[in-house]
Amino acid sequence: MGRALVAEGHSVRVIGMYSWSHLAPEYEEDQGVQVWRIRRPRPRWGWLWGRYRIFRAVSKWSRNQEIDLVEVADYSGAAAKWPKLPVPVIIRLHGSATYFAKELNRKIKNIDYWLENSSLKRADFVCSVSQYTAKQTQRAFNLPLNSVAVLYNFVESTPPQVDQTRSNEKVVFSGTLTSKKGIISLIKAWRTVLTERKDAQLHIYGKDVLSEANSLIRQTVCKEIEAIQKDSVYFHGHVPREEVLDALLQARLGVFPSYAESFGLAPAEAMAAACPTIYTERGCGGELVRDHKDGLLIDPDKPEQIAEAILRLLQDDSFATQLGTAGQDRIREKFSPAVLMPQNIAFYHNCIAIFSLRRSAITNLKNGNTASNLSNIDSSGSNRNL
Repeated sequence: MGRALVAEGHSVRVIGMYSWSHLAPEYEEDQGVQVWRIRRPRPRWGWLWGRYRIFRAVSKWSRNQEIDLVEVADYSGAAAKWPKLPVPVIIRLHGSATYFAKELNRKIKNIDYWLENSSLKRADFVCSVSQYTAKQTQRAFNLPLNSVAVLYNFVESTPPQVDQTRSNEKVVFSGTLTSKKGIISLIKAWRTVLTERKDAQLHIYGKDVLSEANSLIRQTVCKEIEAIQKDSVYFHGHVPREEVLDALLQARLGVFPSYAESFGLAPAEAMAAACPTIYTERGCGGELVRDHKDGLLIDPDKPEQIAEAILRLLQDDSFATQLGTAGQDRIREKFSPAVLMPQNIAFYHNCIAIFSLRRSAITNLKNGNTASNLSNIDSSGSNRNL
């Protein structure tokens, strides 16, 4: 997003908090995007000092008229208790801790809810990467209806290399190895796949993490794999994004049986690479993939359904090619930069204009001047067309 905005002639600054031992530099430029990394102090409550330093930097930039708006994510409530700034604060819903806890029927930590609720209530504008995430977040935090604009994540189509051909047996999964991503269900389904396609290969790309039982997910996955199946499953770990994209260009299919998502960049990137894609029917799955048109949707709680979808794409060449082509067309038509960048830029301009009108109206009211009704300003400048 930042790189695309810079390419359009805008300036972009990114600032975030990192661990004390993080190896990346405190400042660098990435294709024109200016990046600042704030080191989190080592004391237990160091994260509070880190948050304050981030706000202090953002506040200085806004007061010096170096920026026109601030965007923060919903996760962890980065804008909680921020004072008013001379520029609008936008929160983009990618999936908060509260959102995912509700989706997975898990207990919500009080501190997470408080920070995220405070941040959302402080925001001047809110947008979301999917309709589903917008709706569920509104319910979780009691946000006003129709107050959230939907701006999907965009993905660039990935053209194949010259003479690149697809494997007939390679299946790819990419994403952090968590139960939320459906990796356990996929491994259970893989047993069934191998009964009919002994040549099939499952290639798993993603960072390993600790499970709720305090063991690495890969260890849990391996326990699900019988000795005869181990040669068919390959763990590649956390690799550069380019390596994952190359794997998707070569794969017969990509499978992403998630239990909860806010949008789903991994399946979107698979579709962009014309890789036949299996995605979850839950949450926002249907907003990205239209079942049997440009991908297949499955229930992550049903390994037999996952296996059936994998086998169909492994065995039906014509159907696999059809879905791969349709999936790439879907990305170009609905989720490409050419389609979504103008919407994002229009949304930003709209937020700046409405924020300016509100400030002018409030100033006029304080000075005793006649001012337009704020509700009229809001409705005339709404983002209903975005």
